[in-house]
Amino acid sequence: MGKIRLWVTCRRCGRAFDTGRRMDRRSFERGTLAANYHTCPYCGTRETYRKADYQVKEEQPPSVREERPR
Repeated sequence: MGKIRLWVTCRRCGRAFDTGRRMDRRSFERGTLAANYHTCPYCGTRETYRKADYQVKEEQPPSVREERPR
């Protein structure tokens, strides 16, 4: 099962940002995620967010670098 990234939208400036939290989907679905504080990187406002406030995005695997022939 892959990891998901949790994003929220700042209530003050309206911009979405990555909270830095990662978890698997099952943990997200089972968890309560109440009273989590996040600071908006754009306007600096610190707010409390609940589970319903999160936008879930699939974690992308790191890209594989192609080696160049020598």
